[in-house]
Amino acid sequence: MREPACWEMRWPEVAVLDGNAAALGIEEASLMDSAGKALAATALEMTDGAVLVLCGPGNNGGDGFVAARYLREWGVEVSVLASHASAGTDVCVWPERPSGEWALVVDCLLGAGASGPGYSLRGQIKDIAVWAAGLGLPVLACDIPTGLGGPDALQADATITFHSMKQGLNSPDSGDITVVPLPWPAEVEDCGPGDATRYPALDASARKGDRGRLWVIGGGPYHGAPLLAGMAAARSGCDLVHVAMPSAAAARAEWPTTLIPEELPDEDKLTGASLEHVASSFEARPPQALVIGPGLGRDEATMQAVSALLEQASQNGISAVIDADAINALPEGAWPTGLQGVATPHAKEAERWLAGASPAEALADCTGESATIVITGSEDTLTGPEGRFCRATGGHSRMAVGGTGDLLAGTIGGLLAQGMSAWPAARLGCALLREAGTRAAEKTAPGLLAEDVPVEIARVLAEWT
Repeated sequence: MREPACWEMRWPEVAVLDGNAAALGIEEASLMDSAGKALAATALEMTDGAVLVLCGPGNNGGDGFVAARYLREWGVEVSVLASHASAGTDVCVWPERPSGEWALVVDCLLGAGASGPGYSLRGQIKDIAVWAAGLGLPVLACDIPTGLGGPDALQADATITFHSMKQGLNSPDSGDITVVPLPWPAEVEDCGPGDATRYPALDASARKGDRGRLWVIGGGPYHGAPLLAGMAAARSGCDLVHVAMPSAAAARAEWPTTLIPEELPDEDKLTGASLEHVASSFEARPPQALVIGPGLGRDEATMQAVSALLEQASQNGISAVIDADAINALPEGAWPTGLQGVATPHAKEAERWLAGASPAEALADCTGESATIVITGSEDTLTGPEGRFCRATGGHSRMAVGGTGDLLAGTIGGLLAQGMSAWPAARLGCALLREAGTRAAEKTAPGLLAEDVPVEIARVLAEWT
């Protein structure tokens, strides 16, 4: 059984785990049985009298039906009131009201998708919640109190929530909170197909640019790396991908028609001479995200320019992916103040940058999903603020080919440009690249090239979404 997560999860993170569990073949019925049994056990601890279980139309209601079954098996008198037609026996369907003398109400009306500041209950769910509140009985909530955070919340004396603390549960509406583990393997928390639940939905009325503008700044000694990052970003669904290189590198490049060339004033390497050009371009056509580092080289003047560009990104609310040589421009052992984004060092780059600090320590001043450190390797480790941690596994041995890191940086950058926060973008980017690399290798290994992978990123996204 997987131990509860150590951070307060946002509700979309919960949907990711559900999606990963399904992809791993874990049956929803087994999870519901475990949740319902734990709920019934808690109800039994709270009272030895009769219990009224309120069941809504979703999985939260399903947990309630299971809990009622277990309570009956344990000899407890139970009444079930459902908001919708049910195939179960001994169930009242609103507006029918059960009769009885109960000692406890178990609230399984609504789950995480219907909560938050200003959320108002509607229809029969609101009617049931108002009626139940008027009974004046203790309430045990399943996962979250119905209407949590809104004006109509059904206040609970106790809440049993599953796997982890959830955003917003620390509320007077929740009462005493107990976190119960679920019977799934550790792999459920790792990057996987469930992360695609957080990919921004396509809009049929969208226009060019609505799905983001990204700049990739790299090149100088090497011109191929930023092009690979740009193609991965484009295949992730980002609309407009600009690739900026010093002029000599730009002249050597064979430019894909998809990418927008941005020739910098510098000739051989990035320096402060290009800062004004980048700033004016950002002001004229603001990007949502920036990838910096692929193919840059480590010249001291280049590192100073990278530091200045990251400061510019921070001041203008531009999310950044710091990759490859740009890692050397980061402040020792710390995340850049105020910057939102993702760093993607390999193990040796991480060792040089962090200088003995852990990734969690480096992110100590960050909150929520604003920043992530991905230490890449045969198995990636992802660390986010407030205790977030997971791994990315899988892939193919041929993905050790040069350019894979550039593809990861570009994929994550493209997702950031489309509006994803750092943590979900890093998770989805890692999962996409490993699956895309595996599919490309099945067709080309041992001759896999990095440029074989971007189109598979798009195909995996199409399948997962």
